[in-house]
Amino acid sequence: MKKVYYSFTGHGVDVASQRADDLDRFCLHHIAAKHSARVLDLGTGAGGQSLRMVAAGAHVIAVDSHDFESVFAQIRTDNGIDDSKLQFVQGDISAGSDQWMAEKITDAIVQRTIHYLPYPAALSLLSQLYKNVEDKLFISVTGTHSAVGVEYAGRAVAVKDRFFSLAPEQAQTFSISQPVCLYSKAEFVALLETSGWRVERCWESAFGNIKAMCAH
Repeated sequence: MKKVYYSFTGHGVDVASQRADDLDRFCLHHIAAKHSARVLDLGTGAGGQSLRMVAAGAHVIAVDSHDFESVFAQIRTDNGIDDSKLQFVQGDISAGSDQWMAEKITDAIVQRTIHYLPYPAALSLLSQLYKNVEDKLFISVTGTHSAVGVEYAGRAVAVKDRFFSLAPEQAQTFSISQPVCLYSKAEFVALLETSGWRVERCWESAFGNIKAMCAH
């Protein structure tokens, strides 16, 4: 049966609700090897990776700008998960929140999300995560050389000023109506390092997504 991918509020398709990619699997392996993990899932979508992380033994705080509270309530009911094990918070990730950071956070995952922030906001968020997350960051961003970035108006603009809507055909194809800051691999590594993170590994997928695993 063909998989159905959903999009919410112009922020692209929710891939994680249907499958785990290689970065998701690296994150799950890391969590499963821990005695205890409390993970922040920013830009969670409908909770696909959050559920997998709970199954791997983590306590998860899932955050998204869209209201997925009823979706997460159903996930908890269907899977017999306690509220304390899987928490959903609706909020703007660029603003940060004590609600996410009030208790110890061991790790964070930010998949297909940070390009929806202008560069200064992305840098601020990553710097905050560096201060509050004890161990690892698993993160991905859409690259300028991906199919999403075809005819992207910001390609020739300095990354600190880059925040543009996609070309109409790409916006429709990939269900992305919001402006984005797309990155080259070198720009993404520089962003992570400027915020304090040490990039352990960074690679580009065949599709053009740039993925990284980071530590202190």
